[in-house]
Amino acid sequence: MWKIKLEEIIEEKKLYGEQINSGASEVELAKFKLSVKEELQKDLPTEYSNVLKMVNGLEFNGFILYGIDEVLLEKKPNGNISFI
Repeated sequence: MWKIKLEEIIEEKKLYGEQINSGASEVELAKFKLSVKEELQKDLPTEYSNVLKMVNGLEFNGFILYGIDEVLLEKKPNGNISFI
């Protein structure tokens, strides 16, 4: 279901010449999972990890999906995606 909604958001953003952030790489996800484990003593939920593979953070119509902190990324995202 979320993949369908994501595609709708992508198409709407295209109408305005905008694009969403690309998905996180396996290296970035591994760093993030380790960071979550160290700081929260919890595993990153698999479904959230799957979403991050498709889009590393998103802000759309008041909805915010936080992505991986920029200090853990290999490349800069299109837009601000982290809490910090």
